[in-house]
Amino acid sequence: MLRVNSLNVSYGDAQALWDVTFSVREEEISCLIGANGAGKTTALSTILGMIRPFSGQVEFFGSRIEGKRPNAIVDLGISLVPEGRRLFSKLTVRENLELGAFTKQARPLTKETIKWVTEVFPILEERKGQLAGALSGGMQQMLAIGRGLMARPKLLMLDEPSLGLAPLIVKMLFEIIRKLNDRRVTILLVEQNIHQALKISQSAFVMKTGKIVLTGKGCELMADPEIKKAYMGVLE
Repeated sequence: MLRVNSLNVSYGDAQALWDVTFSVREEEISCLIGANGAGKTTALSTILGMIRPFSGQVEFFGSRIEGKRPNAIVDLGISLVPEGRRLFSKLTVRENLELGAFTKQARPLTKETIKWVTEVFPILEERKGQLAGALSGGMQQMLAIGRGLMARPKLLMLDEPSLGLAPLIVKMLFEIIRKLNDRRVTILLVEQNIHQALKISQSAFVMKTGKIVLTGKGCELMADPEIKKAYMGVLE
């Protein structure tokens, strides 16, 4: 579905990504893991067109998309749920969901998609009239994912969805992500929670200082001695 090939990205004179190459297969969960500052969010931002690479390619279903504007890339079927959620705090749950269905393809299906999203997240139906800013952190993250789904994406990218959440909520959130994949949603997950991310991912890519240093199946990387050494205690 998605192929990133030899991607190089700079912020001014500072290079952030170095020859980054990986691919995401349809109907799978793939994850980008690594320490804070490794370049994971930069990779997602480049895929979505918010940052332009100085070299390399991004292909979506075989068509080059690097250099396209973000709204055009969303129209093609890629949604990003950003780190920190970035909800419209003074709008209601339902209004936030409706704003997610802004593409030409998604807008006519808003009611149908809201029904599907609230089946995945029943709490959003219960709180549909509540202001987003009044929700708990876990509920806000569910709303952010639900808003991302409203565009009816072919690929859903999640940037640090577990950040700042209590351990019990994190466990529930990863179960929801797995269930979304069971419903044939293709997911590219960026996470610092290495254990949970590898546990649910079919393929994984380890980033370090802007480079992909290791790739493999999620279950294989969980057992990899180098990963265990790098993330001592995190995989226990």
